[in-house]
Amino acid sequence: MKPADADATPRQLAIEVLRLRAAYQRQAWARSACRVAGHLQPATWLGQAQDHLGAAGLGWVRAGVGLLRRYPMVLSLLGSVAGTPGRRRVALKAALIAGLVWLGKRKPPAGTR
Repeated sequence: MKPADADATPRQLAIEVLRLRAAYQRQAWARSACRVAGHLQPATWLGQAQDHLGAAGLGWVRAGVGLLRRYPMVLSLLGSVAGTPGRRRVALKAALIAGLVWLGKRKPPAGTR
């Protein structure tokens, strides 16, 4: 016959090892959840979108987004102007004129003259 303590010690050790493993896995899950939550924040997405726009040659969109982030009242004003059905035409015309002015002020690429 084996003493009762001889079987209990390896069993207790196995239980403690399993508890440690479970605690380690919980911490790993918590870290990965925090990492995922950090990647899902709108600021992160906006930063990535701005980087991609700059790489695609659409830096002016990036500058406009930066302007709207810095001055949220501009976005509110644009929303109120474009939101009213009667003012949509005026807003579209103003955007067209601003775009044409911007194109007129751009420097032509080197080697086209």
